[in-house]
Amino acid sequence: MGYQMNRASALTALIAAGAMVLAGCSDSTNSGSGDDSIVIGQSLPTLDNPWYASFSQGSQDMADALGVELRLVTNPASTPYEPSAQIASIENLIAQRPDVIQIDPTSTDAINGAIDEARGQGIPVVTDGINVSTDVDASVVADNTQGGELAGAWVADALADGGDVAVLEGTPGRDIIQQRQDGFAAGLSTNPDATVVASQIANLSREEGQTVAENILQANPDLSAMWGASDSMALGALEALKAQGLNGQVLLGGFDGTPDAFTAIAAGDMAFTIDQVPYEMGAVAIALSYLIATDGEHDSEVILDTKLVDSTNVADYLDDVDAANAATLDAVLARYDLAD
Repeated sequence: MGYQMNRASALTALIAAGAMVLAGCSDSTNSGSGDDSIVIGQSLPTLDNPWYASFSQGSQDMADALGVELRLVTNPASTPYEPSAQIASIENLIAQRPDVIQIDPTSTDAINGAIDEARGQGIPVVTDGINVSTDVDASVVADNTQGGELAGAWVADALADGGDVAVLEGTPGRDIIQQRQDGFAAGLSTNPDATVVASQIANLSREEGQTVAENILQANPDLSAMWGASDSMALGALEALKAQGLNGQVLLGGFDGTPDAFTAIAAGDMAFTIDQVPYEMGAVAIALSYLIATDGEHDSEVILDTKLVDSTNVADYLDDVDAANAATLDAVLARYDLAD
């Protein structure tokens, strides 16, 4: 096996070298010092999803490093991805008058009114994950199209002799999900003998992923590969495959880069996932929020590259997660000249 850089070193090198694609920049000056009087409000859909848990950890670690208060509000457990629930969460934060509100939007346009209300009251807004169709002060997103293309190309290469492929689609109305799915289709198209025979909505849910996968497997007994537009759906599909003794036989891929997916890859139950760098994204989102609160120079848009994780490199993601996260945090602090 050839030389592989460990994850911590790779993340540090990538970020320090400018792996983040930056677009737009304000003209003000960075204060570069912590201020415990700064309050950043944060609206996330849920912490039950491992991706959001990692994002939240990156956010909190950055807030701690900067010495600012982070006030997190999540949507009700029964309606984590409902825009109406998030609107209520944002209105809750507006009433608290934080210096900045950081939002992981549940919709491209359905929460625009709440964002406009915050900014209209003089509270800057930083978004992550998806781009909304109204003005914000800064955003950080992953290149979901690129990630989808990586996933589709992996399946296309693995099915050199062709085969039937199934797709578990995410919740409609979220642009990043459509970007992933469009990217997957583009990557898979490099192999004309790999054919999508089923594509069904499983709403980013592990439970629905299992149910939908069971139905797909019943209708398509000769399936060669299955890809979920989120790790949650893919891990649900894994339960369906295990029940039929097909884990490790039907190639299974996901998207997000969650610890459970890494473990499944190491066990040979999943073939791959796409790391959407949640910890890094959470850290960047709070760094941008801090710079805005302190009138610091800040990027108006940050686009992070995704990374494919399979059996060849999954050990890098399992060996020492804490050390990798610490290296990522240090690299983001250095990138924005926020290190002590």
